Amino acid sequence: MRYVISALAAGALALANGALAPTPSLANGGHGHGKPSNGFSRHGPWNTKLPRDVRLAPNSQAIVDNIKYDKDNNWQTWAINTDTYSTPIYYVDRRTPRKRWTFSDCLNLPHLAPVIADSLAAVPTPPDMITSIGTDSAVTIYQPSTDTYWDFWRAEKDANGNWSACWGGKIERYSRNPGIFDNPLGATATGLPMGAFTIRIDELRRGYIDHALNIVTVRTRANCNSWPATRNDGFVEGEDIPCEGQRFRLDPTFDIRTLTSPAARTIARAMQEYGLIMTDKGGAVVTYAEDPRLEMARNGGVDPYIELFDPDDLIPDGSEKYFVLSEIPVERLQALPIDYGKPR
Repeated sequence: MRYVISALAAGALALANGALAPTPSLANGGHGHGKPSNGFSRHGPWNTKLPRDVRLAPNSQAIVDNIKYDKDNNWQTWAINTDTYSTPIYYVDRRTPRKRWTFSDCLNLPHLAPVIADSLAAVPTPPDMITSIGTDSAVTIYQPSTDTYWDFWRAEKDANGNWSACWGGKIERYSRNPGIFDNPLGATATGLPMGAFTIRIDELRRGYIDHALNIVTVRTRANCNSWPATRNDGFVEGEDIPCEGQRFRLDPTFDIRTLTSPAARTIARAMQEYGLIMTDKGGAVVTYAEDPRLEMARNGGVDPYIELFDPDDLIPDGSEKYFVLSEIPVERLQALPIDYGKPR
């Protein structure tokens, strides 16, 4: 993702010589202790349940029809990004060495260097940290002991072990934050933290997701960002094109019991209860889940999504992420009004 031009974020996770805390969520304690599993304030847009009778946008169906068009004309699937095009989430402790990163300015916007300087000044950086697969080279870091969070885009380590990033940001007092970077910080085109919406492996195992998810589509509306987005990189004119930051939900009358995959049922329930927020544009219709490589390093290289997405082994191994949401009809999404939930 970029500051002005976004791409899909890529995903990677790696062991960091003991620097990664074993916590399954960004908040110490997670769901079992009453805190949202994404770690943000329970009163923010991500962690607030939608009323069943919520008011829809007057052109809801037309907007959803455009998302379906994007799906039908770009890979014909609603995929989940796992090992690529998601984000790595590192949980680091006080022992993790802090490094001063530099601003790489890959977009030739030198005036932004002072804006991101504080976010780069002292980043707890695991010695063996890797970034996401793909051109975005994204990474997410959370330090529970200081309640501080970082997202970076196009993060890179040079031959001398020095790190740089083209964009990103830092959030202090993370657990009190609603899940929004100060504009113009943040690695997504909307200024929305990837840790807020990414599906965790642990959430699928427990069978419940307690926060809104994200959705990315191919065409987003030009010059339109809906709260909680702080900015956008939309490029298509038209009131019926989805707006970045706009909130959606899966029709609550859709019977999730009809879905074959247990993970799909868990995800669909979250889509009905908490909804989805349009976080970016990309090359396909997708939703993000955490990269499995940290888990794979612990369990002998087995991808946990194979069993979670397809426990009956109906799909060839490695293809599960492209089919797990195939039974959820995109046309049953519902668009909420622009700026839904924005504090007055």
